[in-house]
Amino acid sequence: MAQGCREVGAQRMNGLDRRLLLALPILTSALVIAWLLSPRFMDGLICVLVTVIGAARSLLRRDSWTRADDLTTMRLGFIVIVTALFLADDGRGFTWTAVVLGGAALAMDGLDGKIARTTGGTRAGALYDETVDALFILLLSIGVVPLWGLWCLIPGLMYYAFHLVAAFRPAWRQHLPRSLSRRVIAAAQGILLLAAGTPIGVAFPPFGVLCVAAAVVSVLYSFGRDVLWLERRGAGSGD
Repeated sequence: MAQGCREVGAQRMNGLDRRLLLALPILTSALVIAWLLSPRFMDGLICVLVTVIGAARSLLRRDSWTRADDLTTMRLGFIVIVTALFLADDGRGFTWTAVVLGGAALAMDGLDGKIARTTGGTRAGALYDETVDALFILLLSIGVVPLWGLWCLIPGLMYYAFHLVAAFRPAWRQHLPRSLSRRVIAAAQGILLLAAGTPIGVAFPPFGVLCVAAAVVSVLYSFGRDVLWLERRGAGSGD
């Protein structure tokens, strides 16, 4: 038993070391770069807020820290820099630099999941990944609002609205079955919203609006289907 306790303690210390030696420097560097790109006080405050929302809970958790968490942290760092680029451009769409960095962050999303599956992830790590995913979709939604209107917030708010209702509705807290279409739609949200704010989307408004419309319709379909399944399953179990 003593040996087991020592091994658990060593794993936790190793996770803490990885956070101190890698995760915190990544996020600190991202904030410094963000400040250089957009040195206005409010912009810096927003970037700090994005960092805190994305990482604070995971950095303070007691669970072990994995390589997948390192990649999720790097992805969050990219998102912080992209946020600064959004703010510096004052709602005129996404520069190609922001598009490239945002695209890299989206591509890394699939990679950290693969690493977690092959090297062993944790529930806390999965929640960290999910938190960063939802935050980036919200930021992309906000980023295209000045271009195409408030309806662009729908994809970004759906995750938070669902969990808000789930806090009061037990039926919505059931475990959903795995779904390929859900994963595809979730991945498509970021691509569509990013495309809607590119220089191409800004230059050709029908393309930008079509991208946002596709994101809205697909996310409403995905969440609507899941809610119906949860409600039917909840009614069957007596919840």
